Order: sequence, then C-alpha cells, then structure tokens
Amino acid sequence: MTALQAGQRVPLADLNLDPAALDVQVHCTLPGTDVTAFGLQDGRLADDRYMVFYNQPASPGGEVRLTGQGERTAFTLNLNALPASVTEVVLAATHDTQPVAQAGTLTVTVGGAAGGGSFDVKPHLRAEKAVMLVRFYRHGGAWRLATVAQGFDGGLDALVRHFGGEVAADSPALASDPTPPAPAAPVNLRKERQRVLLDKAQATQPHLVNLIKTANVSLEKRGLGEALYRVNLVLDISGSMSREYRSGAVQDLAERALALAARLDDDGLVDVYLFGVKAHRAGSLSLDNARGFVDRLNVKLEGGTHYSPVMQLVREDARAAGNTLPTLVLFITDGGSSNRDAVIRQMTDSSREPIFWKFMGIDQGGVNFDFLEKLDDLRGRAVDNADFFSVPAPITTPDPQLFELLVNELDSWQRSAQAAGILR
Repeated sequence: MTALQAGQRVPLADLNLDPAALDVQVHCTLPGTDVTAFGLQDGRLADDRYMVFYNQPASPGGEVRLTGQGERTAFTLNLNALPASVTEVVLAATHDTQPVAQAGTLTVTVGGAAGGGSFDVKPHLRAEKAVMLVRFYRHGGAWRLATVAQGFDGGLDALVRHFGGEVAADSPALASDPTPPAPAAPVNLRKERQRVLLDKAQATQPHLVNLIKTANVSLEKRGLGEALYRVNLVLDISGSMSREYRSGAVQDLAERALALAARLDDDGLVDVYLFGVKAHRAGSLSLDNARGFVDRLNVKLEGGTHYSPVMQLVREDARAAGNTLPTLVLFITDGGSSNRDAVIRQMTDSSREPIFWKFMGIDQGGVNFDFLEKLDDLRGRAVDNADFFSVPAPITTPDPQLFELLVNELDSWQRSAQAAGILR
C-alpha cells in the first residue's frame, strides 16, 4: 500500500489499480461526519443523480455505490462505466457543526485486487467543516487519483453549492436545522485548485511562486483567469539549439510553461515533446520534478528541423485525450521547418480542432522567421489557430512581457473557436 502525500497526482495504473473495480474507504472517527461522492463535469455538478451519499446511495447505473456507513464509510467505483459527461469524482467529508479536523483519524484508502494507496488527510486540516479529500479524474485517456485535503467552512449544503448545485431550504436530505442557512460565500472550484497548486509550489518549488503569480496577471487581463487548458511544451532539439540548452535558457522556458500550467491546467502538468528530424514524447513536467527537468532529458541533438512529425504527435495525443479540453501548444524553435508543405497541412487541418499553436522563435542572429510569420497569417483555416513572436538570444525578456507574449491571441482564438463550434 503506497503512502500518498497532499497534492499528489498519480495514474491509477501506477498504483496497480483497476478503474473498473475500486474500493474506497474513508476512516473518520468524528461522529456525525458525512462522506459524499460527487460526480462532476469539469468541476460542476451537472446531474445531481451522481451525488452519492447517505440519502442517495448509488448513481443511476451503479457506477458509484455507497457500501458502508459510519466510522468507516465505503464506496465501490467503476470509473470506466461512468458516462462521458462525468469527468471526475470527488470524495468529500462534511460536518454540520464541528470542524472535520477534530477527528482523531481521517484517512482515505483506495484499494483493489493488486495494489492501492492510503492518504492521511488530518495533518492538512485547520477549521474546515467541508473538506475535499481525494479526486478521481480523466487525463490523457486514463484515470488518475489526486489527493486534495482542501476545504472551507460550511456543511454538506455549502459543499453542494460549491459544486454548482442547488439546495432547497426545506430539503430533509441536506438541511441540518430548520433555519435556512445564510447564503454561502461563492467558492470557485477552479480557484481552489489553483490555490492548491500555488501552495504546493510554495512548499516544493518556491522559486516558481512569483512566476505563477505573474502568469496569472497576464491571463486575468485577457479574461482567462478561469480558463481550463491542457498545456504542451514542444522543444526544438536541432543542433543549433545547443547553446540554449547549455546556458539553461530551455530550462527557464520550461519553468515558465509550468507556471502557465499551474493556472490553466487543473493538474498543473505540462506534456513535453522534442523534435529535430524526428518527434519524441518526453514525459510530463510538474511541480514534483521541475528543478533540473531539462538536464534529465539528456537531449541528443539532431541534424535537422521538421515541424510536422511533432505536430502530428501533439494532435494524436489531444485526440486520444478525447479533446475534452483545448490544448495550448508552446512551440519553441530557433529556425524554420524543412518540410513546409506538410506543416501547412497540419496547421490547416488542426484549425478545426481545439488546439492553439503559440510559436516562439529564438533569434540567434541572422535567422529568417518568414515561414513562422506565414503560419501566423495562413489563409484557408477554419479559425486563426496560431500566433508567432520572436525574442533575441540570450533571452532576457522580462517575465511580465514574456507571459504577455505567450498568451497573446489565446482569448481571441477561444472566442472564435467557440463561435465556430470547435470548442464546447
């Protein structure tokens, strides 16, 4: 049984768990505590039949079932059987009158036939009466487990409002006393997740905290403070990039991509790709592995620059993830592509997909970025799905200016893609 830490995000496969057959037990020694499973669609309770608790012990198809109550509340989950409209399941503990932290024990155990994990929630609590314990969610076509341990004051009714549900004042299922509760202060789940990531950065990567805050300023200016995107980082590994890798410039850019992901991606993950002549998947960058990430890639530089293979790889992975979220691709290069016709086809075809390409050119002197400028203004696309800018090497662009460049046109693309039916 793996001991899990607060803020951890791990594929269920890494815990040897089958998402179709999960047993979840919440051990809480505070009498009167209720444990509820919320089936959500991108953080919202779109269908209250997927709220499973003492008064509604199963979801419509039995995908989530309450199988034990009391000090050890138990659920069985078949995540694979959930409809596509349920993108995550959050388990939460609530108490009507007392902080949940008054429990002597509060642990969540997730087990299956061959593996599992355990999360001790209590050390992370203060005075909350409603606490999000753990979260199961889809990412990249697979299910993951996130440990949360975050909450706010209020009981079950406040938590329902948190997830966008409605609570009738006379509802016997939720009312804790005959007096209608005062309206709860609005709580935004996206902001809660962002706060979790910022707290984690403060604890594990403090040098990234100011970057995350600076990235947030640029997003807020464009009305993207609550936007939700997958973030990809595509790195040129052609031979001419050698100096940028040696100087640490690529590591610095990776950290800025991660700062954006901490605000745009609810996982705070950046999927990394490398390209020269060939295209390569290079894993995920996160707050857990940020320091020294680029050095650990052990990049082997290649003797050419071909955009189209890596663009195809990005598109394939976005489709495999179901295109449930739009993808922001930060594409870093120091030169033009050798296979221009194929790249133009990729750009034109992907303009009908929820992908925005942000091309950043590193100008080492005498570089002609005419092709990237052409992509920025390419005709024949469903929507304008790309933007290009360049910075001189060595890269000394101040962070506020760099983030402004990195999110430029993202808001206008989002509006155009929504109007064209590309974004749901």
